[in-house]
Amino acid sequence: MLCFFGDGAARQGILHESFNLAMLWKLPVIYICENNNYAMGTSVERTSNVTDIYKLGAGFDMPSAVVDGMNPESVHDAIAEAVKRAREKGGPTLLEIKTYRYKGHSISDPQKYRTKDEVDEYKSKDPISILKKNILDNNYATEESLTEIDSRCEEVVANSVKFAEESPIPNDDEVLKDVYMDQNYPFIVD
Repeated sequence: MLCFFGDGAARQGILHESFNLAMLWKLPVIYICENNNYAMGTSVERTSNVTDIYKLGAGFDMPSAVVDGMNPESVHDAIAEAVKRAREKGGPTLLEIKTYRYKGHSISDPQKYRTKDEVDEYKSKDPISILKKNILDNNYATEESLTEIDSRCEEVVANSVKFAEESPIPNDDEVLKDVYMDQNYPFIVD
């Protein structure tokens, strides 16, 4: 199971409670902290003495790592290692994926907590642009084939949105269907 949360949520007690139980019960969960440096609009440095969020796992003896979220290959490798550990019943992993968001937390966010130069610096390291350049430079694909992939993705998203908007609201009995469950963990109740 992959559990995503932002750097702002790393300071909530319930997360630490779940770390404790996940380690105690050796649950196959991968905690992924998407650290974009600012929670909603306050820097990590202003909210905690411990600014390297992956270090929070040490208090629970949880395998933890910091990952360059601006590098798709690094993200893939770190998640693959954590998935392997989980599948081999090695318990949970905490990954702090350091990334960046170019826009505000919401449309009403004036973004006064960072400079335009900072945003521009991160845009120059944009992982999608760098990956695309790598693909083209190594002749893994052509510009035309990437454009076709983009078009197909846009079509899939548009069709998915249309399907969701036109579908009826599910019945209450659907809420627990297709939720991960392993009989080796008797504390999970049907």
